[in-house]
Amino acid sequence: MPFSVTQIFKNPSTNVFLHEKTKPTAVTIQNIIIKPLQKILLTGLALIIFFTAVRVEAKPPILLSKNSHWWQTKYQPKPKQGWDTFTANIKKYHPYVNQQVEEHGSIMLLINMRVTKKGRVDFAEIWDSNTADSLLKDTILQAIKYNSFTPYQSHKGKQLIENTLVLMEIPAEFDQLITQPQDTTIPNKSITPARFLGGDAAFRDYIANEFVYPSRCLDKNIAGYVRMRFMVNRNGVVTQCRIKEGTKNCPEFGLEAARILKACPKWVPATYNGKNISAWFEVPISLSVSN
Repeated sequence: MPFSVTQIFKNPSTNVFLHEKTKPTAVTIQNIIIKPLQKILLTGLALIIFFTAVRVEAKPPILLSKNSHWWQTKYQPKPKQGWDTFTANIKKYHPYVNQQVEEHGSIMLLINMRVTKKGRVDFAEIWDSNTADSLLKDTILQAIKYNSFTPYQSHKGKQLIENTLVLMEIPAEFDQLITQPQDTTIPNKSITPARFLGGDAAFRDYIANEFVYPSRCLDKNIAGYVRMRFMVNRNGVVTQCRIKEGTKNCPEFGLEAARILKACPKWVPATYNGKNISAWFEVPISLSVSN
């Protein structure tokens, strides 16, 4: 029966009543040496169990906002064997992962990870992904922690022992990535729309960080607005960017919006019946000049 420290200390000591024929010396030794020793051992054991039960795992390291721009890949950690070999080996040695990719298409994951100076991953968690499969996620995290990675670096080349967001893709076969004609005929209400990894807030950060405000519009203090229409294909690639509407007195604004969307990192593709499909997406972009 399990016991706790409080139960041990609350239990009253057992009173010992000597029988007339009992040898006083033997009883004295038992009470003075053996029983106190037993109590000490039991108390020590209880304390070990207690502290083991209440032990709290260390909190995950805080993700700094400066390290959340996962689309800036130049200085991010990467497998020493390269992403292509790394993901190919995952599919090769973990048939379940390969099966999921064949059934549903490319798997996109945003990994919050930290790499030591020796290349060991001492913290990793899935920040966002296009799969809810816990077994698949656990398998990928185990593979990440098992392999060596290049350290995270600053823009000046200094190694940083900080966690950062890293994009990982387990790609589908080529024929699964080709846009099918029926993709664009599926009613929108039946489709789970494409989205930017990290959500709307991350997409706004991407726009704000990558958008270069047209100099003429900047000089004339012209606020810009444009509504873009584009396709996110089955592989998450942004294609066919079109300006649907925008600020007429600053057409350069729309051209810049098209540029950063074409340079956009991969999105989570739209899905239909659990499978990746190519689908159209629209997004309004509005920026203004602050004095």
